[in-house]
Amino acid sequence: MSLWSLRRSLVVGINLAVVTVLAATAWASYRDILHELDEVFDAQLAQTAKSLATFYAPPKNKLSVTQIIPISAYDDVGEGSSTEEKGPSGHKYESKIGYQIHGVDGNLLASTNQPQSLSLKGLEAGYHTLKSDKNTWFIFSYFEESKDIWVHTFQRQDVRGELSGYLASEQLYPLLLMWVPISLIILFIVYIVLKPVNRFAADLRARELNNLSPVESELPNELVPIRQALNRLLHQIKMFSEREKRFVADASHELRTPLSAIQVHAENVISADSLGDAKHSGKSIFYSVERMSRLVNQLLLLNRLDSLNFTEKFEEVEISKLVSLALNNLPINKVENHQWHIDVSSIRIICDETLIVSALTNLLSNAMKFSPKNSKIQIVATEAANRVIIKVADEGKGVPEEILERLGERFYRLQEHSGVSGSGLGLSITHKIVQLHHGKISFNNAYTTGLEVHIELPK
Repeated sequence: MSLWSLRRSLVVGINLAVVTVLAATAWASYRDILHELDEVFDAQLAQTAKSLATFYAPPKNKLSVTQIIPISAYDDVGEGSSTEEKGPSGHKYESKIGYQIHGVDGNLLASTNQPQSLSLKGLEAGYHTLKSDKNTWFIFSYFEESKDIWVHTFQRQDVRGELSGYLASEQLYPLLLMWVPISLIILFIVYIVLKPVNRFAADLRARELNNLSPVESELPNELVPIRQALNRLLHQIKMFSEREKRFVADASHELRTPLSAIQVHAENVISADSLGDAKHSGKSIFYSVERMSRLVNQLLLLNRLDSLNFTEKFEEVEISKLVSLALNNLPINKVENHQWHIDVSSIRIICDETLIVSALTNLLSNAMKFSPKNSKIQIVATEAANRVIIKVADEGKGVPEEILERLGERFYRLQEHSGVSGSGLGLSITHKIVQLHHGKISFNNAYTTGLEVHIELPK
């Protein structure tokens, strides 16, 4: 949903809610007023009937119906006329309000002028609703025992209807008048509330393509998670970009030497004067290709370990199996040049078998590479506080104390062993594998001679 859609949805939604509440309030108020209005009119009918019964005096001589003269209504003003509703002669609603007085025998004693079809004779005491000449009448019938008369007061429905319509319009107009300023206020509030979002979007648009630093724009609490998620995404993109740049730099740096060597030896093969010289250069090409292949594999493994999408496949494995697989990865002729002391008993750990074997292979390869022939190499595993410690110790020259901390850095080689072939990636790969297993790796010089490497892993 776009920002405009969000703003529009907020404005429309809040306006609908406000209008609904105002309309519901007006409707409830209107219904209450109608109820109270009916109560007032009903009370007026009852009061009028009782007043007529009180003041009515029966004639001394009994009159016939033809001698009864009804009170004339103010009929000269018709409905819909623009003439004033009331005047010195009366009110135009007089034809809609009236009364009838009957004796106990049903004879009409007195009345206002009303339709001939409106017959109230025989009604019981109380309130009634009758239809006559397409009009509805509200009636109250009252019996005065002291005078033996029935008094009926009545009122046409449109009198109440007109008043209720007037009240409805009185409720609607304030609602409409109130909604306009409320809508403007809502629009202003939504603009103010979404202003930080607009500013946030403007900051992002103004950023350079290579700017992957965290976004620090101030946002309401509800939008802070969006900023945090964006910053996490920027951080991941930055790490991915740096990893790709590092991989390209590492590959170009490390492959330059074997490629140059291959080129030189290839030229020597071409210009060789004898078959022996050509074979010697051919062997050199083979070793350079082998070294380059090993280097490429190490770079790819390191890049995979650095990948954000790397997923460990942990399973329970015996350390003895891991050591055996690591030894099988090493050249048999070089393994036989050393004395191996292995003490791992039956300890098991939960790990990614392939990665731990690769890490052990790197450590054992370094131990053989930097140790004299017939020297002893130890592989010892111990358990302590839900953790397993694997120690690999050799009898080489050891490492100067000032550079112990640099072991594990990518492409770092010891000056003392510059004559030994290697890319400096082995310990870096091992260090990364241990990190992925939430473990620790440390390097220490032995008390006598050689280097000790300790890998601490959770069980």
